[in-house]
Amino acid sequence: MESEIDKDFIFSHFARKTSPLQRERIAQWLRHTANEETYYEWLEEWENKHPQYVAQTEVAYQRYADFLVRNPADESDIESVPLTSNWRKWFSRSWLMAASVLFLLGICAFLGRNQLLYRTYETAYGETRSVQLPDGSRVSLNANSRLRVPRWGFGNSTREVKLRGEANFDVRHTASHQKFVVKTQKGLHVIVLGTDFTVFSRERGVRVALNKGRVRLQYQEGATHRQLLMKPGQLATLDRQNHIALNTIKRPERRPSWSEKRFVFDETPLREVAYMLEESYGLQVEINDPELAQRVLVGSLRAENADQLLQSISQLLNVNVIRQENRVQLISH
Repeated sequence: MESEIDKDFIFSHFARKTSPLQRERIAQWLRHTANEETYYEWLEEWENKHPQYVAQTEVAYQRYADFLVRNPADESDIESVPLTSNWRKWFSRSWLMAASVLFLLGICAFLGRNQLLYRTYETAYGETRSVQLPDGSRVSLNANSRLRVPRWGFGNSTREVKLRGEANFDVRHTASHQKFVVKTQKGLHVIVLGTDFTVFSRERGVRVALNKGRVRLQYQEGATHRQLLMKPGQLATLDRQNHIALNTIKRPERRPSWSEKRFVFDETPLREVAYMLEESYGLQVEINDPELAQRVLVGSLRAENADQLLQSISQLLNVNVIRQENRVQLISH
């Protein structure tokens, strides 16, 4: 009867006590994402219990130095042996092979670095997801978003995460008052201590909405490093040039509307709605009339998917919606 793949079994694998057949079973087991995460957690635990051998380089160096002192080299004992053409070719091929292997190893190490150092949570177009972090904090990811969390030491040595897209954070306070930091692709850092806030970080800009608690924003405007302390009910917007604007949220919500499949529009221009459709659903939206692009939407809509949302927009603004796969045209009557 085959033994179950549990922590003891994997620990034996780390100790190099498994057979080729057992290693093949582990490889098949690792094809499931959940098992891969468990594997890395057990690897960290095993390495903490079994620190690797550290070579005594200083001792070895001193022994070699003492050997050279006791046995000085005599130049007369060294014969000059000319390299033949075949030896030159062999050395040339060997160096070329070695360089190729080192290059490939470097590429593999670079590509696998993020996977090794970070646990990544992602959502597809039209998908939302809720994640609980190791420190007890909860994150709700909006569509087409990615959150990277350090695999090792999160909640102990660091609480820094990287966000691309949009997410709501409900940060758990720690006994050590450790800061929680959200890093965005625009260079803006959101630094918090136990709070509830939403971060939007996409190509067209960054927004931070604070629901409760306190956050400090760190960003760079030109060559100047700046900071901004936010209060609950405020919305900070960072544009493409890293200019920041601070506004008051008219109707703060306990949870972001998109987490409940709702879309709230407060005199929102149709052009902004088009951007949202592109970012959340991967659609290519065309508006044939500049005046139509400036028309505004007011109200709250509930939609399970992009087609329902497009139908509601069509009815509210009395426009024609033509969709062909991911291409959408909004046309005035």
